Amino acid sequence: MRYLIILLFIINLFADNFAKAQNIVFDINRNLIWQDNPEVMRNQSTFSEAKIYCKSLLLNGFSDWRVPTIKELQTIVDITKAKPAIYDQFRFIEPTSYWSSNEDITNPGYGWYVGFKSGATFKDSKDYDCYVRCVRTRFKK
Repeated sequence: MRYLIILLFIINLFADNFAKAQNIVFDINRNLIWQDNPEVMRNQSTFSEAKIYCKSLLLNGFSDWRVPTIKELQTIVDITKAKPAIYDQFRFIEPTSYWSSNEDITNPGYGWYVGFKSGATFKDSKDYDCYVRCVRTRFKK
């Protein structure tokens, strides 16, 4: 029981690290800005199309968007929730698959994605259609 309380406390600490603004969510601790507009619920694409989409995205005056890594996508998963398993600051979500930029190292024809129904990670053919939520680094070093 003690470990469960500690785990829930840690999860709540991370939930407070997000701030919502128009069309975007700031991840304050990780120095990231996430796309959060209706497009993340409409745009389904292959692995390569997702990269092209993010690279061409102009949102809130920013044009340096990219497909997030699998580790970055996992940071917005709220493990205390399901359908969708994402923090409440994210308003636009389909509880299904969102591409990461990572390909499978054992099979380059496959890419990794997060399923926001449960928050689990999966891999599938890069020809598979997933949704895409772009991200950018908030402050460049």
